[in-house]
Amino acid sequence: MSKLSFLLSILIIATFFFDPLWAQSPAFDRADRNDDSRVDRDEFGRTIIDRFDCRDQNKDGAWTLTECRGPDRATLDAADINNDNRISRDELTDWGNRRFDSLDRNRDGYLGGQEYKEWGLSDM
Repeated sequence: MSKLSFLLSILIIATFFFDPLWAQSPAFDRADRNDDSRVDRDEFGRTIIDRFDCRDQNKDGAWTLTECRGPDRATLDAADINNDNRISRDELTDWGNRRFDSLDRNRDGYLGGQEYKEWGLSDM
């Protein structure tokens, strides 16, 4: 094996341990709207609002207990600031900003693939 082949092999293998582009989840790829391999606050917020719009079944601009199932129930409990058993887009946006801050562990203003995966967003 030539030195170049050996070095290329090492490089390819090493990238699999450092969150390569091709190992991202489909949810990460959807959230990474500008394809820079990271999700910024704006992309994260837009992804949450897209999720909101998709799950707001009656299109009244709020999630209710019947529209929230599974992990969304926990989101409702955390984001329902005025405790009216509904979550508005504004409440969800506020919650999303807090959540982004807690996920951005290195405080660089972006979520890398590993930070994103920690939230379990593979099904989003």
